[in-house]
This record gives sequence, C-alpha cells and structure tokens, in this order.
Amino acid sequence: MPHALHRSDPAVLGPYRLVGRLSSGGMGRVYLAVRAGTAELAAVKTLLVENDISTADRARFAREVAVAQRVAGRHTARVLAADPGAAWPWLATEYIAAPSLGELTARGGPADPGTVARLARNCAAALESLHAAGVVHRDLKPHNLLLTPDGIRIIDFGISHATDLTQTRLTLGTIAYIAPEQARGMPATPASDIYALGTTLCAVATGRPPYPQTGDPVQLLALVSRGAVNFSGVPDPLLGLVRACLAADPADRPQSAEVRALADETEIAGPSLGQVLPGLPNSWARIIFAYDQQGRELRRQHALRADVPAPQTAVPARRIAGLTPRGWRAACSLSANLVALGCLTLGGLAAIVIVIFIAAQGVLW
Repeated sequence: MPHALHRSDPAVLGPYRLVGRLSSGGMGRVYLAVRAGTAELAAVKTLLVENDISTADRARFAREVAVAQRVAGRHTARVLAADPGAAWPWLATEYIAAPSLGELTARGGPADPGTVARLARNCAAALESLHAAGVVHRDLKPHNLLLTPDGIRIIDFGISHATDLTQTRLTLGTIAYIAPEQARGMPATPASDIYALGTTLCAVATGRPPYPQTGDPVQLLALVSRGAVNFSGVPDPLLGLVRACLAADPADRPQSAEVRALADETEIAGPSLGQVLPGLPNSWARIIFAYDQQGRELRRQHALRADVPAPQTAVPARRIAGLTPRGWRAACSLSANLVALGCLTLGGLAAIVIVIFIAAQGVLW
C-alpha cells in the first residue's frame, strides 16, 4: 500500500503525477501515480538518483523497459508508457492493487497445502509465458509475486534478462531464493527460475526462509551454493513437488508445464486461484480484499481530480562539489550575510574605539 511522498521525491515523471511511494530497493523506487487528465493509476518506477545517471545504469534501465514490454501478458503488469532517455528515466505499468506472497505470508501466516499447490500451478503458468518469450526472471521470490483475485502476477524485471541479450555471470537476486548455480556465478537459465519457485513455495508453506538463518550472507551463500534447503515443516503432500523444483542439478528440475502437472498430481490443488478466491486462508483473503477495496477507493478519489493539470516534469538536480544549485545559492546567501554581519561588527567596534579616544582626550585637556 502507498506511503507518503518525501520532500526529495519528484512531483511528476513524464505525464504522471506522483501521489505516493509503493516500494524502494536496489537502485530503483516505485511510485503510485496518476496520469494527467485521467483517473488512470500507474506504478511508475525510476532510478534512485543522487548525481548524474551513469551510462551503464541508463542502459540497464532501458533493458528493463524492453524486457517488461516483451513479456506483456495476463501474468505480468501491463506497460503503459516509458522514457528511459529522460533526465530522470521512468517506466509506468498498470497499478495492481494486490499484496505480494511475501506480505501475505508475513501478515497472514503460511498457506495450507492446497493453496500452495494452486500457487505452484499459477506461478508455473506465469513462468511458462516468460520462458517462451526467451526471458529468465533471475530474481523470483515471494515479494515479486503479487496475488490478485485472478491469480499470480510477476513483477520487477530489474535484473531479468532476455537470454539472447546478455550472458552476464554476475550473481544477482536475493540470495535466499536464487539457484545454486547462480550462487556459484554461473548464468541463470529457466531452470534457475524453477529452483526459485521451489524456494518460494517452501517459504510460503512454512512461513520462514528456505535456508537456516545464519545472519551471515557469506555463510548463506555457501548454503545456497550447495542447495542445503531446510525442508522441515513442509507438509508431506507438497514434498515431492518442492523437492523436484529444488533438484541440485538444473537438468533434473521439471520444466514449467511439468510443475503444473506435479501440482495437479498432489490431488489437493483444486480449481485455480482465480475461480476460488474464498478457498484461500481467511487471513490471506482479508488482506487481498483490503487491497482491492483500497485500489477502488484510490481510483474513485482520483477520478474526481482527473481534470487537474500536471506540473512540469521534474529533473534531477546537478551537483557540483556535492551541492545542488539550490544548495550553492543558499551557501552564497549565508556567506554574504556573514560578511555583512562581520562588517557591521567591525564598524561598531571602530565607533566604540573612536568614542573612547575622544573621551580620553577630553580628560587629558
């Protein structure tokens, strides 16, 4: 749910007026926004800018825009507009008023085996469409999976790659959910996303991270590289499905279509999530309903203000020696005031000295 804007946030990005913060992390920040002259809500992502944007950061952002446009479908957020070449690069997608699996698990507790099996089926269908487009997400985790009344939506392609665009070997993503081969610095593949799905299902079913809590990222990375998942607490009906996704060898992991078949074979999945939302845990259903109601209310509020024109697009301020132009103006104004105060002080002291001198001369005469 959106939080209040900070003073450092821009007022607008492109044709979008920003009305709140949705999330922040890595190098990006996501805002809730309204398109000028409409009641259309959008999630607008931009880079966190302190100084000039580097060429590499701008290229990475442009790649994210291209990937988001490439995988448009019912399992992802629809791209509305983007301008990676703007002074403050931005990407606008439809606003999805829905909680993530991470929030649902944290606030509503772990899900029952039937819900987890249905989530597996929905997530596998979403991954199948991504992989068919030649895209590997590389950062699949509970917080990048939104649960709407119509099913799963995958978000945040900030480090996703079209497999024909790059062969980077950097280890990216959230350590606790990446595949062992990623932890060892190898390229991510569709099988890596299947492993991430397995760790996500494990977390949703148990209510805790899939690896022992070490408090040390280096130790955690070592556990991940060995695939030392903690299966305790995973319900028996789900163990076969989860273990298949978490096979140490990528070649042994099922493909997306096979994951859906394994979920069906558990005989506990039931109909799809979009058809039977009441079948979710009550605690989850309440959170999803609250998000949906808030989304409706936000749209209603901004429909009343649809004729409000947008101000000029904000541009990140250039910095010289660590200060923006406004900072330099303030510093110069302060310096001028200090100089004036110093002159007045010296003038006052000089007048006092003259008065004392004159008085002394009168006493001598």
